[in-house]
Amino acid sequence: MKSIFAFLKKDKVFVIALIFAIASMFIIPPSIAYFEYINWKVLIIMFTIMIAVSGIFETNFFDYIATKLVMHLKNIKWIGFMIVLATFFLAMLLTNDAVLLTLIPFTVFITKHTHQEKHAITLLILQTIAANMGSALTPMGDPQNIYLYAYFNIPFSSFLSVTLPITIIGFILIMVTLIIRIPSSTCNLNITTPPVDVKRLMLYLIILLNALLNILRIVPEIYTILITLILMSLYGRHLLKRVDFHLLLTFIAFFIFTGNLSHMTSVQDMISGLLNTRNSVFFSGIIASQFISNVPAAVLLSTFTPHSLWQPLLQGVNIGSMGTIIASLASLITFKYVIRDYPKETKRYLLNYSILSVIFMTVIGAAIFMFF
Repeated sequence: MKSIFAFLKKDKVFVIALIFAIASMFIIPPSIAYFEYINWKVLIIMFTIMIAVSGIFETNFFDYIATKLVMHLKNIKWIGFMIVLATFFLAMLLTNDAVLLTLIPFTVFITKHTHQEKHAITLLILQTIAANMGSALTPMGDPQNIYLYAYFNIPFSSFLSVTLPITIIGFILIMVTLIIRIPSSTCNLNITTPPVDVKRLMLYLIILLNALLNILRIVPEIYTILITLILMSLYGRHLLKRVDFHLLLTFIAFFIFTGNLSHMTSVQDMISGLLNTRNSVFFSGIIASQFISNVPAAVLLSTFTPHSLWQPLLQGVNIGSMGTIIASLASLITFKYVIRDYPKETKRYLLNYSILSVIFMTVIGAAIFMFF
């Protein structure tokens, strides 16, 4: 029981999703139809990416790239540029939370190593926004993107055409803010690149490629999960410890909850009536993300959104990743590191993150609403 409570205590979003799912079961009793609620494609893709990224992380590949980019630089502005750029572009392929788990500790180390801790909070904020904006571009960049891409069966090129403006505007805002907020201070950076386990890196890249081929609808789900399980059982069983089962179970809980809601005629009619225009879907995605985060918002709203309005929903939940600290689950990763490494800066971080994030959300949201 202690293990169960410890598991539940780790993730409040999962607990909330579980409570909603169980409550809905009293209205729509459990049946074989529950299995039809669950989007297995999403779970398979996410599980495969988690295994691949966890393995790549162990090979020191991410640290190698980050170190290689900054090791010859002597200015905190340029070091900041490289770290934020690496976060932005890596998040497109490896999901925002995985990149933050890797590069946030690297930023903390670099700022302490160069005695530039006074700029750490700004860099961490921009890094977090960069992860959310970079990952917004691709289906594999965010859990909500993986879900919406599969749920609405969106063509890959169509997906990119909808998310590209968000990423470009976000990139420009991030770079301008970094230029203004981080000074050109000379600093000493004496670090060397860590060794990379190339053989294992190749293996985990194959697993990642396996996920990407499924996302591109080249390899069916059944082959994707079989290849992943075979390679993992042979070379990486220990990686199961790194899989975010809380997130996978959160998706299952929300699938059950929203599936049951869709069978409640009065609820379905009421919510569907609200989500019948581009504007209502777009702003619902942004607003709902601020209170329940963009992943649950995407699952909940998609259940009642017409297929023809997938574009504003996709835009809304990705723009909604900014704003409050809970708007994106990935943002909480950075916050945990701030609490641990800069406990006295917690309030300043929250205030600055909230202000900057709301400004970004407003500017990008207004631009997308008016021009795209």
